Amino acid sequence: MPGLNTSLLTAVHALMAQQGAMDATTNNIANANTPGYSRQVPVFSEVPPTCQGSLIFGNGVALERFQSVRDELLDFRIQEETSQQGNADAQATATQQIQPLFTSTGQDIGSQMSAFFNSISKLSADPANMSLRTQMITAGQNLAQSFHTAVAQLSQIRQGLNGSVVQDVNNINQLAQQIASLNTQIVALQADGQDGGTIKDQQNELIQQLSQLTSVSVIQTQDGISLTTGNGTALVVGSSIFPLQTSIGSDGLQHVLAQGQDVTACLQVGSIGGALAVRDQVIPQILNQLDTLASGLTTAFNAAHQQGTDLSGNSGTDFFTPLNSIAGAAAQINVALTDPAAIAAGSDGSSGSNGNLAQLLAVQTTPLPSGQTPTDSYSNVVFQVGSIAAEAQSESDAAAVSLTQLTDQRSALSGVSINEESVNLIRYQQAFEAAARVITTIDQLNQVALNMGVTNGGY
Repeated sequence: MPGLNTSLLTAVHALMAQQGAMDATTNNIANANTPGYSRQVPVFSEVPPTCQGSLIFGNGVALERFQSVRDELLDFRIQEETSQQGNADAQATATQQIQPLFTSTGQDIGSQMSAFFNSISKLSADPANMSLRTQMITAGQNLAQSFHTAVAQLSQIRQGLNGSVVQDVNNINQLAQQIASLNTQIVALQADGQDGGTIKDQQNELIQQLSQLTSVSVIQTQDGISLTTGNGTALVVGSSIFPLQTSIGSDGLQHVLAQGQDVTACLQVGSIGGALAVRDQVIPQILNQLDTLASGLTTAFNAAHQQGTDLSGNSGTDFFTPLNSIAGAAAQINVALTDPAAIAAGSDGSSGSNGNLAQLLAVQTTPLPSGQTPTDSYSNVVFQVGSIAAEAQSESDAAAVSLTQLTDQRSALSGVSINEESVNLIRYQQAFEAAARVITTIDQLNQVALNMGVTNGGY
């Protein structure tokens, strides 16, 4: 039959269990404001009882482990929304750089196009005025320069996004290395029967940072987690990493490689996906529209100019330098005329005629081969840029709201409540004090037992 020593051992185990619970609670309180921290709860279990005949004697309590409170599905949703927000933020940031290029500043294409046709209108009042003719040539040069400036700045933004891709790839590799390193620690802890919750919290924070850069899929294995990108490209398997690489392709842009395979087109989520979308889709589309506008305007205006006569009565020549193709037209458009007298304003060969200026002005309101007038064509570019920027910002705002809601849900489940932990601390403290009192009582009983039969004389 169990004796005082058995009771003492039971109380000691209880004392140790409640001490561990208080340690966990104290750690929770200390990390109340730590980002990504998941509160830990002590897991108690009853020590198997001792059976003697028909009697069963309990042997107290044991603290098995500490269990982190987390919801894997909720963590997955947070990672997913983080990727969406990273993508939208990257697109919003890039398109906000593009928007000023198509804002009416006086130097933009739209303003310079209006100024060019206004110079033609002014010349119609005095077609022989050399100053007005010079102004028309200058206005044409300014229009061409506005195309050049837009193309150069778009190319500069594109190169900036090119650099962002390289930086994102480097960050992805660094995070993958840290996650793989934590895998090793978590596996070692779990092999010892521990939860490894604190290390898992650190790993989850790294995975969320990785989700900001690209979409990731998390698979639990015996060797820790395995991570792949959204298209299945492996990043981490246990303690091993499979780093991404960047390489300049035939198009002069940085391409992302995974184990030698080009996966650039597959990276569509996260900040790297947003940067690639603007670099490879949005900007080329804008450049193509500008090329189409520049090519159509050059062809139409030259055709109208050739129908007139200059101050000397000669037939008009090309006002703009003819273009060989639509591709690159916006960067190549230039005024061919240098002599103001060569402007074909007339229609009857006389020096004071302005009959052909109406044909030149009509180019502004006549549909080009694209089906739109020059003004409408440029307005469509401005609208698309604004629409893409507004859509990206709207998606970013929506993702931020959703992410906040999910984060609040995780905080309610996994976060630390100071009030709740304070109540737990008092509860464990009382249990600790009770176990301590049991130990004190048993110690006193042991002293009584040891002193039984002992007289003052020692016999």
